Amino acid sequence: MATLKRTMSQVMDRDMEEEMGEDMEGGENCPMPTLDITLNLKNRAKAITSAAYGPENPKLPNEAFWRKKADQWDVSMDDAKQSLCGNCAAFNVSDKIKNCIAQGIGMEADPWGTIKLADLGYCEIFDFKCAASRTCDAWVVGGPNTGEQEGEESEDYEEGEDESQS
Repeated sequence: MATLKRTMSQVMDRDMEEEMGEDMEGGENCPMPTLDITLNLKNRAKAITSAAYGPENPKLPNEAFWRKKADQWDVSMDDAKQSLCGNCAAFNVSDKIKNCIAQGIGMEADPWGTIKLADLGYCEIFDFKCAASRTCDAWVVGGPNTGEQEGEESEDYEEGEDESQS
């Protein structure tokens, strides 16, 4: 099985100009998969096949899925279940990316309701809209990317420490 060997800096530094689309509201660029469902599905399928993105339905027990992740990462199943897209460093939930996702969903549906219900963000490794309750083999500690730490190499997540002590 091939493994993904890109560092987060390689992911963040790559030239994304050809993958960017125009954000009609602010004139800023949006990743094309946030605007193009076909491209998004293609990229998600790649994450499923190359990095075991899943589980398909996170609300089910998915024992086999989590056992395989635990074995692969050499951790308990409970620990594996804590390594989710929602706390991956490549999971972008910045306001800018959420606006791009909403724009891509369009007004045929309730874009903000969909984003909230599915807890959507954007996977910066595989370039697709991603659900926070899933995971993949490329999970990276230190997330999510809220856009507030731009330009910083690492972050001290003191807010999370304070919340856990209350």
